[in-house]
Amino acid sequence: MKLFHTSPSKIEKVSKFGNFDDCLFFSPNVYEMSACETITYSINADDMRFIEACKLHDDEIVTEIADRFEIDLDDAESLLDGSDSVWNHDFGDADADWFVQARRGECAKKMGFDGCKDHDEQGAVYIIPMLGRESILVKE
Repeated sequence: MKLFHTSPSKIEKVSKFGNFDDCLFFSPNVYEMSACETITYSINADDMRFIEACKLHDDEIVTEIADRFEIDLDDAESLLDGSDSVWNHDFGDADADWFVQARRGECAKKMGFDGCKDHDEQGAVYIIPMLGRESILVKE
């Protein structure tokens, strides 16, 4: 399976300091993320393993989410597994959403997967931690 990532700039090195930490978002279809000029990358995901967001769990990450938003652990777990959204809370904004999405990628990695299969406004999305994996990106 070929997955695609669209970027407004050339990707040479992935760091842990992006909007989604070291995670990049991929789609089964080429998409445009903005009106600006973009570069499309692909990866061959045939040998990659993904976990559905609804199956994510990690006590440390759940606690981190709870602490960040000052919510209880059950609510934090619901944010991590996608059964709830930050947009349903008074703290809901893009930064909060990006934080939770990055935690999903981190959680998938901690659970032994290459990434997390989730859904966003574009449809199916694969959140993949990419630190040190730049070599698998192919410029289309």
